[in-house]
Amino acid sequence: MDYRRIEKRLRYHINDLLIRNPLWQILVLVVVSSVIVSAGVVLVDDSVPNSFWWSFTRLLDQGTFVDDADECDDSQTVVVGVLVTIGGILVLSLLIGIFSSKITEQIDSLKKGRSPVVEKDHFIVCGNGDRLFEVTRELVKARQEKSTDGRIVLFSSDSREKMEEILVQRLGKKQARKIICRSGDPTDIDALDLPGFDRCEGFVVIGDQDSTVIKTLIAVKSIMGTREANGVCELRNRAKGRIARMAFPDVNWIPVREIVMRLLVQVGRQPGLSTVYSEILSYDGNEFYIESCERALGLTIREISQKVSGGIVSGVLSKGRIILNPPGDFVVQEDDSLLVLEENRGSCHLGKPRQRYTVPAMEQEDSGKQQNPLRMLVLSGESRNFSFMLRLLDEYSDPGSEIVVAGSIPQLDGNRLLDLVESRKCSKKYIEMQRTDPDAVKRLHPEEYHSIMVISGKSPVMSDEEADSECIITLLIIRDISTEFAEDWTTTVVSEIRNPKNRRLATAAGIDDFVISNEVCSMIMAQLVIQPHMKLVYDEIFDPSGCEIQLRDASRYSARDFSDLTAVGLDRGEVVLGWLTGAGIDSKVMLNPASDEPLPDDPGARIVVIAER
Repeated sequence: MDYRRIEKRLRYHINDLLIRNPLWQILVLVVVSSVIVSAGVVLVDDSVPNSFWWSFTRLLDQGTFVDDADECDDSQTVVVGVLVTIGGILVLSLLIGIFSSKITEQIDSLKKGRSPVVEKDHFIVCGNGDRLFEVTRELVKARQEKSTDGRIVLFSSDSREKMEEILVQRLGKKQARKIICRSGDPTDIDALDLPGFDRCEGFVVIGDQDSTVIKTLIAVKSIMGTREANGVCELRNRAKGRIARMAFPDVNWIPVREIVMRLLVQVGRQPGLSTVYSEILSYDGNEFYIESCERALGLTIREISQKVSGGIVSGVLSKGRIILNPPGDFVVQEDDSLLVLEENRGSCHLGKPRQRYTVPAMEQEDSGKQQNPLRMLVLSGESRNFSFMLRLLDEYSDPGSEIVVAGSIPQLDGNRLLDLVESRKCSKKYIEMQRTDPDAVKRLHPEEYHSIMVISGKSPVMSDEEADSECIITLLIIRDISTEFAEDWTTTVVSEIRNPKNRRLATAAGIDDFVISNEVCSMIMAQLVIQPHMKLVYDEIFDPSGCEIQLRDASRYSARDFSDLTAVGLDRGEVVLGWLTGAGIDSKVMLNPASDEPLPDDPGARIVVIAER
């Protein structure tokens, strides 16, 4: 007899049994138990009912056979009792093991986040990367401010335990417990059934690759069918926007790198502006809301501004078009909505008109026709995606300005990239150098430039942390150079930082201002998933040809309090949002102050307005 062959077949069948459904395993134990009990019935010399009960109790209760030696004269019965008891020990041990294994398996499954979400009207943040948690944090703030009541579901390829650990670090235990985490492949249509896209109110899709984002949108549309929801996604290539709309027709796609470049250019022109955007884009403090107001029907913007309290009317949504900074005689029509800067939705209301303080005549600010050519230095690192930024700088600059791009890519490649950028006002030049080399930076003579912009020179193989480290080292080198010139240093230095955790490091570098790219884009996406119409507002604000947020010298405004300041701004064709005190990264912003709030006693204060450039 081939015992080895029998052993292999037996091992094969045991392995096959162990991986089967637990019900099969229990069924086998029932069969084995029946065989043991039946053997006891046959071997014990008694009636069938008594023998069955005698054998069954010894199978289930291993202590019963102890009394067999005293109660039974037959040694065969004692031996059978011991053998049945041993069989019972094995059967019950295996049964407990099956139940224990199944319970452990279910607990592990719950930890992995593989159970379907049964919520309705919730918000889903789907994808991978640090921006996933930044968007979630903004949505948590929105829930705290009652801007939305929907639950938040986080869906990522990371494990549920890892996601919850990061959420506890970012939000604290109390808020992290309120977020539902599910794990799965964001591009797998079967896995995307878990977060409940077919019942959600809105979703945000995040990904490092545009192709991955579009693939997720296709899967989400397949799951949702004809159901509508507020969809938002990020893209790096504007050309992929049309494809994203083909995948999910109503999705709001955000060109993340363009947004960062637009904001960085604006901040470079007006240091301190990032503080204003941090409050407006976030759900901390004041933000924009689109409100319908029947009491404003038939009133002009000037009349509304004299009656409004708790908010600042900054524009009008009319016939699907946003009008920022409308003229004072603009009349609100039926079906129009107001764009209001307020602390919480519904904080703004109309009351009795306020009496305006009569201000003396003032000198109108120069419209900007005087030419002021600038020299600008862009430290791009290993990035090749600076063309859009150069076009923006050209649009914002006066004729005769100069842009110097200093990066790590070869000189020939840099020249070729510059040749692809059409500029009407600025001359362009590329210099190959290593921006983390102090001598190389010093040879650029940074003191001769009006502004220096340090962008995240991230190559495809670099992480966000590595890109931020390069930026911070470059900023330290520039700070060291600036100390040599002391008060003669007049160059404005701004930088892009990717990770919000590096905020304090950038502050320590002593720069004028910085833009946290991951944070800014996350704020915008969180607002758009709740208010889709805000896309029109941000398209206007970040467009050089439209109205934008600007900082104006407070000395050019003659007013006692914010109510008077609002009226003065309206006369100047501006919407006054508040004021900014301090300088650079130490700036403090006061938006939507009370109407009787006096102007700050700060000679360097600047008024925050929405106006045309």
